[in-house]
Amino acid sequence: MKIAIIGAGISGLSQYLWLRKVGLLKDHSVTIYEARDAQDRSGSAAINLETFNASVIGASIGLSSTGLHVLKRLDPELHDAIVRTGHIIRSWRMSNARGWTLATVPTGRGDEMMVMIGREACCQILRDHVPDDAIVRRKVIDVKLAEGNNKPRLIFQDRTEEAFDFVIACDGIWSRARRAMFGGQDRDQYEFSPVYEGLVGVGGFVPSSKLKGTPVGEMNVVMGANGFFGYGYTTGNAEDSAKAGDMATWWSTYTLNQCPDDWRSIDTEDVRRELQKRHLGWQNTVIQEIVRDVEVESLYPTFITPLLPTWEKGGCVLVGDAAHALQLSSGQGASMALEDCETLALLQYYIGKDPEGGIVKASKAYSDLRRPRLDTVFKKAQQLAGMKQDMSIVQEMLMYFFVWLFSRLKFTEAYERRLNAYDVPAEVSKAIEQEG
Repeated sequence: MKIAIIGAGISGLSQYLWLRKVGLLKDHSVTIYEARDAQDRSGSAAINLETFNASVIGASIGLSSTGLHVLKRLDPELHDAIVRTGHIIRSWRMSNARGWTLATVPTGRGDEMMVMIGREACCQILRDHVPDDAIVRRKVIDVKLAEGNNKPRLIFQDRTEEAFDFVIACDGIWSRARRAMFGGQDRDQYEFSPVYEGLVGVGGFVPSSKLKGTPVGEMNVVMGANGFFGYGYTTGNAEDSAKAGDMATWWSTYTLNQCPDDWRSIDTEDVRRELQKRHLGWQNTVIQEIVRDVEVESLYPTFITPLLPTWEKGGCVLVGDAAHALQLSSGQGASMALEDCETLALLQYYIGKDPEGGIVKASKAYSDLRRPRLDTVFKKAQQLAGMKQDMSIVQEMLMYFFVWLFSRLKFTEAYERRLNAYDVPAEVSKAIEQEG
């Protein structure tokens, strides 16, 4: 069997490693197609303070307890490398622009934790476990789904086509495969095309010395009437795990009602001025220290995808952002993608039983199993997203009250417990048993 994976990001690399883990590479061909040039694989780019910026490392991401469990089941050595490179988070501190602490929410119980890590640092660690010849540098510009006796086909930038038995689309928010599934000829104009949220995420990296007084293992989210600001450590200390590394990360938003066709043309100086105007008056010395001489290193317009009716069609499945681009407020995008990868790999059980019809069964079972899980996360993220919009003083005070109340009633902790309790192998086993 000939399998294509579109995209060599976190989803694509993890999916390849999971297929190898379940033994699918022994009898089948799996190739990753990636449009971008090869990244620096020296490892120093992930941890060197001099090169630790958006052009090398990209935005920081959070890997929740469930995502880390997926990585540990995949490869304990890989898991440990990611934990060492990033910073272990044990709690989130929620406060407001007036200097009041509203809540401190643990990331989990027992050994449950979260890790903040640069996106590209995470990708590099995954990439180091994938052989060079598994990745082909070719840009996929379209996907033709299987019809009748025809197999799914990839169309490349040079207009050549190639047929495959199975296509796994890890090609992100602007997925060609999703567009093919739902009939869109224009990348921006079809039923399930990404929707712009009116905000541009901004962020960057600063020396950890700017986070004076911030406890190790704590992430901070500060809310105000005119937006929010987050910050925390993003690297570990190689010599002492009880200490933070040299680098910290910060993130916020910039209101932009109309996203330009080329978002890289957004004026970063205007973003910088707006951040200073908005946050310099907030009663938080760390935020004041960061924004006083802030450098905007990362811009990412916030697009989300509507909930899809299916993640599979015509010999192709969607994984990660291709299936569910979540609001940034979810903090779950990377972890949900890792769960997708393990789920799809474990469902290859069907292919072992029936090489001909197993692909269809595995794809349908994967879509049916994963969509309810993402529906829950999507709806929670929508609730949190409202905190990023400008609001009146009444709305502001109500927001603070409900954050405090939900914390006191432990609603947030209960949600985190439900999220962390999800066990991919157990859920897959149940689905297979029900199938009979």
